[in-house]
Amino acid sequence: MKTNKSNISRAVCVLALAAATAMPALADSSATTTRPEQTYTGMIVSVDRNEHLLAVRSWVFSKKTFNLGTDCSYALLGKSPADAADLHAGQKVTVTYQDAQGVLIADRVTQKPMRYEGMVKAVDSAQHTLTLHAGGSDKTLQIADDCQIMLRNDKVGTYGDIKVGDHVAVTYEKPGDTLTAHRIAQTSITFTGRLTAIDTETRVVKARTTFDSKKFNVADNCAIVINGKPDGHLADLKLDEKLMFSYDEINGVNVANRIAQADEPAAPAAANAPMAAN
Repeated sequence: MKTNKSNISRAVCVLALAAATAMPALADSSATTTRPEQTYTGMIVSVDRNEHLLAVRSWVFSKKTFNLGTDCSYALLGKSPADAADLHAGQKVTVTYQDAQGVLIADRVTQKPMRYEGMVKAVDSAQHTLTLHAGGSDKTLQIADDCQIMLRNDKVGTYGDIKVGDHVAVTYEKPGDTLTAHRIAQTSITFTGRLTAIDTETRVVKARTTFDSKKFNVADNCAIVINGKPDGHLADLKLDEKLMFSYDEINGVNVANRIAQADEPAAPAAANAPMAAN
């Protein structure tokens, strides 16, 4: 009987010792429990890769500095996979983070696209800049050396493919006060043919090639490029002139947003004539 009591007493002591030993472990486990995540969106001000710190400014008087967690993930435009080395000043990001008693620890950094869409007003090859007319104002952007140029139908192009009067969507970053384009995408279809009819009142034109013909409704803000300048008028166009049309097809209607003289000399043209009937 005494032996049984002794065994029971010994077992109770062992269990108590095991429970006591486990207590610090449980405390340590609770200390590493993740906290509710928060988000903060703004422009990257600086990245300290040695100290794993990321500074982001939301507006003039609001800035947060984050510790980049060991398992922090990165979703950056044009980078897959991405890591902390791809972060730099001027990127707009949303940081998902934990607040550990005032210490901000980043779990995810997601780049947010900044875009302008409008008409190319000027291209300066020497300065490597692009002036875009959008929303009633002009924006001049520096073209990054690694800027991606995408033509219609996802074809890769070059800086030389961007023409005055083109409608484009520009994805940019803002290091300091400089708008820097990292992706330029054409947003219109193109058609090259000889002008066969103009109606300046209804703003409708027609053009043809050997095997095709198209009718275009000219948008109010259509760029008519004459001698490299996008301030021409329909009345400046000449019948039988070879032109390049940039347009969007909307529910079967071709809406022209750019009309420019084709590179090769146009054939002699007659005076503008009223549009022929369909």
